[in-house]
Amino acid sequence: MESERKKLPGALLLLLSALGFFFGTLAAIAVIIGVPFGLGSALSDAEALPLLSSGMLALVVAALNLPAFFLSIRYLRGKTIDTRYSKLFIPATLFLFLWAAALGAGYLIIRSTISFLALAPLTVIAVAIPVWWLVEFSRRGLPRSKALREWGTLAVGLSAAPLIIMVVEILLVVLIAVVVLIALSAQPGVMSQLSGIFENIELYQGSLEQLEEILYDLAQNPLIAGALFLVVGLVAPFIEELFKPMAIWFLLNRPLKEHEGFSLGLISGGAFALLESAGLVGQIGADTWLAAVTLRAATGLLHIGLSGLVSYGLVRSFNSKKFGRAFLYLLAAGGLHGAWNTLALLSGFTTTALPASAAEFQPSLGGTLTIAGMFAVFGAVLFIVLRINRKLRMAAAEVAHEPELPAAG
Repeated sequence: MESERKKLPGALLLLLSALGFFFGTLAAIAVIIGVPFGLGSALSDAEALPLLSSGMLALVVAALNLPAFFLSIRYLRGKTIDTRYSKLFIPATLFLFLWAAALGAGYLIIRSTISFLALAPLTVIAVAIPVWWLVEFSRRGLPRSKALREWGTLAVGLSAAPLIIMVVEILLVVLIAVVVLIALSAQPGVMSQLSGIFENIELYQGSLEQLEEILYDLAQNPLIAGALFLVVGLVAPFIEELFKPMAIWFLLNRPLKEHEGFSLGLISGGAFALLESAGLVGQIGADTWLAAVTLRAATGLLHIGLSGLVSYGLVRSFNSKKFGRAFLYLLAAGGLHGAWNTLALLSGFTTTALPASAAEFQPSLGGTLTIAGMFAVFGAVLFIVLRINRKLRMAAAEVAHEPELPAAG
């Protein structure tokens, strides 16, 4: 009975990774083949690029599920699974040269007459490498966890966790929207104003500029503005920080060591950052591709570092039996994430409110303050990651230098 209970996580991971590979491959084939020969024949390069980028991302997700699939089979067969490489920071750093080459190739494509569709594979490469480097930078010098735990955490972070986050966020957003609409129905003249905004939403074609304009129009009503900031600054951040490290929930009673919790949390955050960054960059136009890729490479630290913080707090609280402390770590991560989202939303509103000439040549005081606040949040996350890494490295060094007790007898 005990052996069957221990094999249940392996069986569930086998099923999850198999589904992740199957649906990822299916989506990739449908999009990559459909864009050039089917639907894409009626679309311009600018319209087909987001679809093809999504197909490339689905292919990468399918490939990243394969290690967990094969390792879970070995686990269920009772075979020993060791981590092959103890350090990955140097290889990840060397891959930054490939990242720079991808950026250079993207720049040449944008400046040349080559089809913009060539940016699709470069988008995934240019997003994935910095995410990997940030994970390895954040856990450099720390002992590796078991291979099955690392790849299993990645598989969960690429499939189950984002799906649950999306469903929960949609349900809560719909609930908040219903409450807001009921409240707005009592205000005279508001519904006619909203009808014009809904017409703009129907014409929405995926442009970030269009989205900013729609959000700005919605925010002209104080009640809607409050609901927007509630969703962006409170609901979404706490849901994401709660569910991103979902794989760690099922490993707490193994038990996990603190450095494992931190490392696996970083991997969970990296999986989410890969999906979010590649999805966002794939939706923008070719003219802002280079700037978006570079910006997402930096902001990926937020998802990675905050997920590492929450996972570290979960493991530390569970091992010390101080379960209430875990909520404080979640509160800190959600607060920093919410502050970043709120400042980013304010920055977008500030830019949208200005005329084109003023926004281009005269940065406003509000815009400057929001950017400064975002830098402060980024610096705080970086400080937290470095502090936890240093603390765990010191603890690992102390354990390594402890004298071994003589064997009894």
